[in-house]
Amino acid sequence: MKRLVSVLLAIVMVFALFGCAESGGQGDKKTIGIIQFGSHASLNNCHDGIVAGLEENGINLDDYTVEYVNSNFDPNVSQTQANNLVNKNASIIIAIATPSAIAAANAAADSDIPVVYCAVTDPATMENYSNVTGSSDIPDFSKQLEVVTGLMGKNDVKIGVMYSTEESSSPFMLESLKEAAKAYDGMEILDSAVADISTIDAKTNELIDRGAECFVNLLDNTIVGKLETNILPITNEKKIPVFGSEIEQVKLGCVASASIEYIDVGKAAGKAAAEILGGKSAADIPAARITEPKYYYNSKACETLGLTVPTDLPLTDTAE
Repeated sequence: MKRLVSVLLAIVMVFALFGCAESGGQGDKKTIGIIQFGSHASLNNCHDGIVAGLEENGINLDDYTVEYVNSNFDPNVSQTQANNLVNKNASIIIAIATPSAIAAANAAADSDIPVVYCAVTDPATMENYSNVTGSSDIPDFSKQLEVVTGLMGKNDVKIGVMYSTEESSSPFMLESLKEAAKAYDGMEILDSAVADISTIDAKTNELIDRGAECFVNLLDNTIVGKLETNILPITNEKKIPVFGSEIEQVKLGCVASASIEYIDVGKAAGKAAAEILGGKSAADIPAARITEPKYYYNSKACETLGLTVPTDLPLTDTAE
């Protein structure tokens, strides 16, 4: 009798094990990996837009394991995070900002894992990778300079620009800004490369000493990440206006901007990711380019710095 019971228990356990194995294989959630290069308002808006874009296009995130990681503005960390997601066989990797996008594309190059990038300013950066699509945040520097000259009250402005040597899109943006500046007689772009974020204070003062009458931010995440803590305290004390590259920077204290909406940039990436999760190939999804700007200004910052807001620009006040 005892032997019969033991045999029956053994049979039950075998069936139970097979049942668990079968249930685990079918029930495991697929992983959506999201790598955000760092935390500042623009990239946070990208993330929120991605989530909205996924949900608006039929993806129930409760059906997936969403693994979100933040690189804290370190490309090496982005690469490690991307490698980890590939090793976990994520169904898709969504990468916010150029350094994270490059890391994800490199990590996934020898796999079947698709990569969707978000907020890559120079889309040519991603053209050599297959199974990749996404959304680009391409600024209209001509319209940005209309805002600059309008608030500064003159065309021959000396503009200070900092950019990180770690971000491959920044030289592309700098050259685009310089090209747009050729339309204004006497306008001069004074640029300074930042290799170490600990030198941003010194670089800000250096550009002011070189004669910068205002600053224009590029879509450079390393620099934008230090805007509130390092750059604005110095420029405000010295009464030097800073023009932001998007609305969140204007809310923080930049005087104005002709800028795209990063929620929209994120939504475009989220839509592409939803289509891929639905069975479409990344190669069949054209990269989205978000270019049309909206105009914003911060009335408190303008008043503090003695700037007159021009009435011929459709500027919306962000000051609370």
